[in-house]
Amino acid sequence: MKKLFVFTFLFVSGLTIQAQAQIAAGIQRLSSATFASIGTDPDNQIFGEARLSTGRNVGIEGTFGYNFIKRDEVNFYSGFHIGSEGDRDGFYLGVPLGLLVKPFNSKNIGISMEASPIFPNERRNYLRAGLGLKYTFR
Repeated sequence: MKKLFVFTFLFVSGLTIQAQAQIAAGIQRLSSATFASIGTDPDNQIFGEARLSTGRNVGIEGTFGYNFIKRDEVNFYSGFHIGSEGDRDGFYLGVPLGLLVKPFNSKNIGISMEASPIFPNERRNYLRAGLGLKYTFR
């Protein structure tokens, strides 16, 4: 638990430094859990977010992404996750591939679609995918 607290503190501190007053909040329903997230502006070339998974296994995850395609209507990104699933010891790594589609006139609201292979220490690898909503405070 102490490792999880230190990881969370360092990650949130890094996000605060990087945020520069533009913060995004979201919720994603992925195949493994529902995640609530807060992070930097997803329209930046490099962005990050902290995610809290809810449900049976509560955990925390840090996601760092790089936008390969940045348009007014859509962003395509990849990067990596590092996280922990609460009651289980050890961390997992993931490689997300995602789209953030902004179909409305207000580009603050987006629909996220993400797929990510997950590589845990103790269990078999699996593919996680799902949809979500993201709002950027500008």
